Amino acid sequence: MSVDTTLQKLINIDSVTGDEILILDFIEEFLSKNNFSGEIIRNDGGIIAIPKNSSQKIALVGHVDTVPVSKTQKIEFDDTDTIPGRGSVDMKGGISLILHSLVEENQDIVGVFYTAEEGPYEKNGLGELMPIILGNKNLEFSIILEPTNCQIELGCLGTLNANIKLKGIAAHSARPWVGENPIYKIGDISKKVSDNEINLLDIEGLEFKQVLSITTVSSGIANNVIPDEALLNINFRFSPEMSNEDAHNFINHMFSEFGEIEITSSSEGAMPNLDNPNVKNFISSTGLSPNPKQAWTDIARFYSHGIPSVNFGPGDPLLAHTADEHVSKKQLLESYELLMNYLRAVQ
Repeated sequence: MSVDTTLQKLINIDSVTGDEILILDFIEEFLSKNNFSGEIIRNDGGIIAIPKNSSQKIALVGHVDTVPVSKTQKIEFDDTDTIPGRGSVDMKGGISLILHSLVEENQDIVGVFYTAEEGPYEKNGLGELMPIILGNKNLEFSIILEPTNCQIELGCLGTLNANIKLKGIAAHSARPWVGENPIYKIGDISKKVSDNEINLLDIEGLEFKQVLSITTVSSGIANNVIPDEALLNINFRFSPEMSNEDAHNFINHMFSEFGEIEITSSSEGAMPNLDNPNVKNFISSTGLSPNPKQAWTDIARFYSHGIPSVNFGPGDPLLAHTADEHVSKKQLLESYELLMNYLRAVQ
């Protein structure tokens, strides 16, 4: 079975977050039918496949869940190079590469297939698999096969969400002078966010963008009532050089004058690790230039445990989660060949 045929079979399996049993069954069945020899560990977090006699130096990592299928999902293209469908980009293309690696070039690898990446951080299946992964004392390097357009992306930004509660005084809308409308205070916050929206950072020679955004605003109980409260969410994509505490302090310092702040979630990023020998080897064997990861990925989980990683996989990330999500068959095969070149080179 070819990599593109396997991808099409994966796309045909519905695996929306929380409903990943069938795709995990497929992964086990695929390995069994293709003479995989080794250990398969399965639990609620997903599957870890350990080939027999593998040095287990390298983890190939991917999530098996997708966001829901759009009602307008495009499933046919005239171009024969195109493989369409939910998950074709994010990230069943990467899953297909891991499966074929496990049965074709498996001397140094461990395959990790985890659930619930598209959901809340605390329910991410990698959290349950991580203790098993870390029990492998030979592990030196991980490749996260998220879509990168067949490019190498290093490190990742941290991510923080904070609620800012703006207080007012309720009143009848016919007599607004009796109250105090908290919605009017949002303008001052909007300006501050706009003035500090993008901060360019040079980290190990790569240009990351630290970003502030207002992502939700809510207020009011009725059309004829001046509200007594407004709530907005600040999303902060922060430098990998920052700790969670640094990011919390940054948000509190910037916005505490406006109202009560509640940090609802925060996850640190990962440094690029450009000087790490494993990262250098991956770059040299593929012949690709490194780029910064302008997002948060589970590479941060590995970084927090001292395991250097790269993001590398087929598919344009700008197409992820879209109604016309699709991946180029040519790029899928190119990504697989580059991965094979690396795995052969490290033997």
